[in-house]
Amino acid sequence: MKTRRIGMLFGLLAVFGLLAGLLSPAVAFAATSADVTITGTPTFIAITGTDSWTINGLTGDSKMDVNTTYYSNPLGDTTSPSATVVDGECKFTVTNASSNVALDLTVNIGNFSGGDAMTNSNLGTNGANSFGAYTYYSGMTYTGKVIGKTTGSAALYSDWSGSTLKWGIELKTQSGAWTSGTAETSTATITATEHV
Repeated sequence: MKTRRIGMLFGLLAVFGLLAGLLSPAVAFAATSADVTITGTPTFIAITGTDSWTINGLTGDSKMDVNTTYYSNPLGDTTSPSATVVDGECKFTVTNASSNVALDLTVNIGNFSGGDAMTNSNLGTNGANSFGAYTYYSGMTYTGKVIGKTTGSAALYSDWSGSTLKWGIELKTQSGAWTSGTAETSTATITATEHV
């Protein structure tokens, strides 16, 4: 009988020991802090595309006439792009180097310097001493061309995430007579911003 009680006592002690062993890690190793991993991926924009254009120098004599519309169209300096623009009608290419967001592409066209120094009317139309300009890209309906202003042009292409885009410029020279034969120069700048 005594042996039986001792056996039961050891049995109960074993059960209590087991329960204590199960409960004690939760108490002994309870955490007083927790970590949160924070990851941030920066917006990254990278485009390339350097080129040049001599007005009326693609198929013409590289001299521009007054009150004349020229295109950076390899098929002809005075040839308007098709109703739906194709690659072959666009001299310039912009490349999405490694951007990780969709882009809005905008082209601003500065005033000329040197010679008669035509100024940009910012209206798409020309004047006595001003030129009008538009930009276009392959795949667009040509009537949707965008006015190229000195600053603040509307987006030429919105929500672009392609790898390359062919594009071009339409420019109508001033309506007034030239006062010299000195070359004049302007810069067109295509800029990419994050599409929101």
